[in-house]
Amino acid sequence: MTSDITVFVNPTAGRGRGAKAAPVVAEALRDAGYEVTTVQGSDAATALAGAR
Repeated sequence: MTSDITVFVNPTAGRGRGAKAAPVVAEALRDAGYEVTTVQGSDAATALAGAR
């Protein structure tokens, strides 16, 4: 089982709430023992490019 997680973030989602929630989510996952990578993109193509 892997302990790596990628969190995809749309920083404009929810009038900016996505950008504010991302660090909180990432920290909670790290505290739970996961290695977290955060990829931000304001659209699917940008997020996919970041994931690659």
